[in-house]
Amino acid sequence: MSTSARVRLLVITCIALFMAMLDSLILGVSLPSIQKDLGASLSDLEWFMNAYTLAFAVLIIPFSLLGESIGRKKVFLAGVAVFTIGSLFSGLSTSSSALIVFRTIQGIGGAAIVPLSLTLVNAAFPPAKRALAIGLWSGISGLGLSVGPLVGGLVMEGAPWQMIFYINLPVGLIALLLGLSWIKESRGVRKPLDPLGVILLTTGLFGLVFGLEKSRPLGWGDPLVIMSLLVGLLLLVLFYYWEKRRTSPTVQFDLFRNKTYTSYILAGFWMNASVFGAIFMLTLFLQQAQGYSPLEAGVREMAWTIMTMLAAPFAGMAIGRFGSKRVLMTGLLLQGVGLSWLALMVSIKGPVFPFTDVLVPMMLAGAGMGLSFTPLSHGLLASVPEDSAGEASGVSNTTRQLGSVFGIAISGIIFGTGASMESPQQFADHLVPSLAADSLMMLIALLVIAIFVFDKRNAAVVSTKASRESNL
Repeated sequence: MSTSARVRLLVITCIALFMAMLDSLILGVSLPSIQKDLGASLSDLEWFMNAYTLAFAVLIIPFSLLGESIGRKKVFLAGVAVFTIGSLFSGLSTSSSALIVFRTIQGIGGAAIVPLSLTLVNAAFPPAKRALAIGLWSGISGLGLSVGPLVGGLVMEGAPWQMIFYINLPVGLIALLLGLSWIKESRGVRKPLDPLGVILLTTGLFGLVFGLEKSRPLGWGDPLVIMSLLVGLLLLVLFYYWEKRRTSPTVQFDLFRNKTYTSYILAGFWMNASVFGAIFMLTLFLQQAQGYSPLEAGVREMAWTIMTMLAAPFAGMAIGRFGSKRVLMTGLLLQGVGLSWLALMVSIKGPVFPFTDVLVPMMLAGAGMGLSFTPLSHGLLASVPEDSAGEASGVSNTTRQLGSVFGIAISGIIFGTGASMESPQQFADHLVPSLAADSLMMLIALLVIAIFVFDKRNAAVVSTKASRESNL
């Protein structure tokens, strides 16, 4: 594949990726308008968000594996088409039930776009250029997630809530039309269809995600939450034992014997839990305790997101010199320092302080986020054979999505523990332990990488130096 063909593929995959990741968080600021227009209940508002998350998290692995079997381009572009159609009909919805259905369709499309975009990029670029390409991919992914509230706030300043969905239409059509000619088909290992395995996997993941989503409003002790989590875990255990009996398993659990692969999976879970728990709570703090509008809060969060966008491509270049492990540890450390600093500032100053007081820690956390996404993806894919890249991408994206839901649930529960919140100061008092928990989760991710990942690049350098010295 020529360089120009690779660049075109990267452009198309990043356009579609940005669209899918943006939609994960863009809806939040428009919920009051939707509630008024559709007469939606509080439960409906919750499902407007959860329908997308559930479909997205549950179907990532099945779509990743389907792309390996029938063609990555086919499944990726099908995801773009489904997402675009879901966006159109979400905007046309005239009832809460219709919007929930079409948000689910959006999530189905997103579940194909995100993992297949990474697999296509990984397959298209040679090893020497792969880290930089994944760095650009990671930057777009982080940017899409991070600017969702800002874009939503800008749209809601002077447009109806339907525009939240309609802005996806030209983007989706461009990605689909150009992708048909600009993306070359590629495949991985073709596996026989396993309907029972797919059912066990998807229903098990559904139970876990549903239970985690419900744990924040209902609490961990609620019977629905407990039952959902237990059933989800049981189905995933059954999936594991079913797969161990198959000669061509849907998911290769033998890959988890590789400590490096397993460590990157675990680190991704804990990093996303920390980051998205913190972003969720900080967004509420800026609006509810400090009194900023959704747009004003989104603009201030750009201190975080701009650094993420700038640092991710730089991380791709740094990997070639320092290795994925060192770059990732630096990113995780910066995020941990930034979150701890934020917790300390709120603890000392309460809810009232100039935004400039937290500008540096937010920039540190954003830079760390950008430095982490790229080596997390690059290190993971480098730890498995080329023909397992699609599966690794699916498993990684699924566990990171689970981490995001888990982190928001944990942060929300810790935030809600204790005395009632009747003033901005009490809001700040509740925020501090929540941010402290997010910092702890980031520390776990850092320790996992520091202790269990063995950087092959560094080992090769040491071996070469030793060989040279022995020849002197």
